[in-house]
Amino acid sequence: MDLDVRQSGNICTLKVKGALKSGPPVDEFSQAIHSALDSGHIYIVLNLEAMPVLDSSGIGAIVNALRLAKKMGGDVKLVNPSSFAEKTFKMVGILNLFTVYATEGSAVTAFS
Repeated sequence: MDLDVRQSGNICTLKVKGALKSGPPVDEFSQAIHSALDSGHIYIVLNLEAMPVLDSSGIGAIVNALRLAKKMGGDVKLVNPSSFAEKTFKMVGILNLFTVYATEGSAVTAFS
């Protein structure tokens, strides 16, 4: 898995490239979330269009990102989740926790 991280103002955009699965990928993702929040980027945009699959650890890491951001007064928005990710989020009943956008730009604009 690879992460593209961009920060602007109090918004951090993370593009997840590859599988978000238990072990180093989830650890790297969680570390990036903590780093963003610790540096004041409480609004997180997760671009999931290049994330073909995720497992229960990946789901937990994404939900935890939302929990931590909300605790600090922020939020997490999803951009273009892959069909597998969207189906998985619906199946485990967490898709309704997030607002989903077609583009990063629209998700960023929603925070203003």
